[in-house]
Amino acid sequence: MVKSMLNVTCTWDKESISANGSKQVNLLIEWGYGAIRKRKGNLIPKAAGCDLQLQFIPENGVSLLKAEGVRLGFKRSENGDSMFVHCGDVRRGKYRQAILTFSIPTHSSGRHTIGMMEWSWRKPSQEKRTLIRTDQLYIHFTHHLGLLSIPSNPKVEKYIKLNETSPIVKKALRMYEKGEYERGAFILTRQADELLIRAARSDDMDYLQEAELILAIRNKWSGTFVSFTAYSSKVIFNKAISVGDVHFTENDILR
Repeated sequence: MVKSMLNVTCTWDKESISANGSKQVNLLIEWGYGAIRKRKGNLIPKAAGCDLQLQFIPENGVSLLKAEGVRLGFKRSENGDSMFVHCGDVRRGKYRQAILTFSIPTHSSGRHTIGMMEWSWRKPSQEKRTLIRTDQLYIHFTHHLGLLSIPSNPKVEKYIKLNETSPIVKKALRMYEKGEYERGAFILTRQADELLIRAARSDDMDYLQEAELILAIRNKWSGTFVSFTAYSSKVIFNKAISVGDVHFTENDILR
């Protein structure tokens, strides 16, 4: 096994899965280089490696269905025997996260490997790709109902839930742009309510902050798009007003 300065941590959403297999198993992967550092001012951390790539080589019947995270690229090899996740550049002291979702077939009880992960990158100013780390990926299979009923790992569950914000906000924006303001507001409100419930149950401020952000977006968009519609109506019914005469003021947008 190849080890390197690239630090990788893997956390399953469930400690054990059914020996009958599962169509969706989530793995939180965290990776980075060196000690975690807080960003100072506008200084960009120095690059340790470029174009980090994770290649997953599965055991028979295992499939990597998707990868979700910031600026990730996901593709399959031509023969389908491996999957690639492009993770971008690696900077010293900076760590990133992603959720990998697998489909895993039936297996006998016990801890078994489901595939190999190979990490490679290019050194800054070099074209040659270098293998820097390999890891066997294991999971525990069981028929024990007590083990299967253990709640999902809260850290993994949290990342999955917070990662929903971006696509939900994009979906709501499309609704607002179509003039479906109530539907757009409902989508944002529903997500914010779910986050507030999680915040109350877990006493986790990250859920609360995410909910407040979504509600702020909803309030601003409701004010902005409604104001724009009102102005557009005036333009249509008053031929003396051109689009160039329409301007927003601070009072037209909800703070």
